[in-house]
Amino acid sequence: MNLLLKKSEDRSRPNRRDFMVQSAAASLGVTSIVNTLAQLKLVGSAAAQGGPGDYKALVCFFLNGGNDANNLLLPMGGSARTLYDSGRGVLAIPTGQITGIPATGANAYFGAGSTVSSEITPTNGGAYGTAGYLGSTMGLHPGAYPLSTMFGAGDLSFIANVGTLIGTQAVTRTNFNTLPAAAKPPQLFSHSDQQVQWQSSLPDQPFARGWGGKIADFLQNLNSGDLSMSVSIAGVNSFQVAYDQPAYFMNSSGNVSALTGFSGGTPTHNYGAALRNTNLQPIYTNPTTLPSNKYNPMAGLASGADPLAGTNYQHNAAGWRLRAVEQIMALTHASLFDEAYNGAPENARVTEGLVGNALGMTAGSTAGTSTVDIHWENWFPNGLFNPRIPDIANQMKTVARLIAGRSQLNNTRQIFFVQLGGWDTHTSQIPGATNNGHYALVNQMSRAIRAFKDAMVALGDWNKVLLFSASDFNRTFTPNKNDNTGGSDHAWGSHMFVAGGGVKGGKICGTYPDLTVNGGIDCTGNRGRWIPSTSTDQVFASIAKWFGVNDGDISTILPNFTRFQTDLSPATLTAKNLDFVNFT
Repeated sequence: MNLLLKKSEDRSRPNRRDFMVQSAAASLGVTSIVNTLAQLKLVGSAAAQGGPGDYKALVCFFLNGGNDANNLLLPMGGSARTLYDSGRGVLAIPTGQITGIPATGANAYFGAGSTVSSEITPTNGGAYGTAGYLGSTMGLHPGAYPLSTMFGAGDLSFIANVGTLIGTQAVTRTNFNTLPAAAKPPQLFSHSDQQVQWQSSLPDQPFARGWGGKIADFLQNLNSGDLSMSVSIAGVNSFQVAYDQPAYFMNSSGNVSALTGFSGGTPTHNYGAALRNTNLQPIYTNPTTLPSNKYNPMAGLASGADPLAGTNYQHNAAGWRLRAVEQIMALTHASLFDEAYNGAPENARVTEGLVGNALGMTAGSTAGTSTVDIHWENWFPNGLFNPRIPDIANQMKTVARLIAGRSQLNNTRQIFFVQLGGWDTHTSQIPGATNNGHYALVNQMSRAIRAFKDAMVALGDWNKVLLFSASDFNRTFTPNKNDNTGGSDHAWGSHMFVAGGGVKGGKICGTYPDLTVNGGIDCTGNRGRWIPSTSTDQVFASIAKWFGVNDGDISTILPNFTRFQTDLSPATLTAKNLDFVNFT
């Protein structure tokens, strides 16, 4: 849990943070001040775009290490299948494994029969490839069967061959080696560089903020709560780096670190033995007018048998002790260093209280359980993984619980980051077992996302959520060995997916790549490193618009967007085959 990086509570009252920010601003040049004022104007404009009931959650599902998307979305017929079989070698997945997935035993799928199929039929068949190149159906990795069910139900779509691009000059196989370095993303096959570029969508500029962090800064006034718009369940990331809305970090356990010695009540709450109303949060500025969701640790004592009658503290030992601790937090200090030191526990107390109450909305009757557990129990049967519920599943469960408990946070916009590592499959990519290698990763990912979808549907929130996948890059189409120890190496253009109630599902958008090795769009020779046909900017622009950014402000979030696409009008999106989300 991050104790410091949190949205400030009350920006209407000058405090030590405002003093430091204003002092720093005073030292900036005129240009910087003008840019800051322009950003503030945009934030004010953005605040008028949403209403109090207009809740939306954005979930970035990052596949750390570079997912081999060539085996996530693959052809089942046409000339593309011939190229797939010849180019993939030992990494090829036979069509029979896609249409005849065992659904019994340890790999059982909830509610399935003896076999299932991850074959999919796009609703926009023919729009995503040359006639005759692809057959009428496509296939997903056998471990992605849960995603295929979402695709078939219209809850998920793929965008083919997406990657980082500069956009000042078109990149082709012919000119790849002769283009100036400034026309191509730097360090194309570097994990760290490409992760930052995917999460900032600015390959040609020094990193400053993630595009998710920019959105959070831009739309911050849509939220009235104290918790940051951005929450990471997977630690520090570039996607959520922001100026005003830095991410709140927590782990996948669904627990928060509260002050000890104050728990109790029915149901049990971290401060149930000390507080009268555990739904209220402390406010340390001693305001003249108290917000309805706050209590004031500096409230005066009453006369009579219960001196704490006019406060939120119970008249017992726990109540008196918590009052003393929180009054110390509310003190002001002449030294800015003392103030900053005091701010750490103050921020921690506010944020853990908010998050704890939000998670409490779905708390189970016994410790370690929640009312949304059933959906993950369904998709992670006994004997499949050890531990049975992997960390990525618990990350997604924590996101679901925070969405379900959003009434405690007073936020109408939330941006989440989750991450599954291990995709750097240079060796043993096809191990021959469903609980190892690339198969296990795809299986974990797909089951966790399908369980999340089921939980959101049960809560009535699926239409309020958009989840998208991202990864460092794709991997080489050809293997690096010709035996069962073979894997794939770093490449470029990749396939990603989007899911949610507002997604126009059942589509394959963008352009499925020409799988000709050492030809077509293979940028570097004979390994199958596809030049992207769609830039990350184009995909992220539609996602930003769905989340609440106006068309005219997209260039603030994604400055390179117009190098690839003129606008987000229906005609343009249809022409680009990128009409994958319902903006209304």
